[in-house]
Amino acid sequence: MNKLKGKKQIELLFSKGQKINNFPLSLIFLESNQLSFGVSVGKRNFKLAVDRNRIKRMLRVVLKQHLLTVFEDSKKSFSVMLLYTGSNTPDWGLLDKKSKTLVEKLKKIL
Repeated sequence: MNKLKGKKQIELLFSKGQKINNFPLSLIFLESNQLSFGVSVGKRNFKLAVDRNRIKRMLRVVLKQHLLTVFEDSKKSFSVMLLYTGSNTPDWGLLDKKSKTLVEKLKKIL
């Protein structure tokens, strides 16, 4: 699993990528030359870096458990960004449930 790096690649993903929402998660993906992932938590909602980093760790686990298999089964490679848009610190049960419905929406598109 490669990290999504580079300002140009991230800007391209946000400008031309497809977006799937399932509050408090958003998934943006775009076909690219290699499979790469990134996670993001807004600084506006979580002022403390400790809180943002904890949520990002949880999002990476969600990526590995649920979303990685969907993108690896696809014949194409994608750049993927998973965003947490909520304003409250999530618990694991909420993220797990929301990510499963996000996967179902993604399978319909792919």
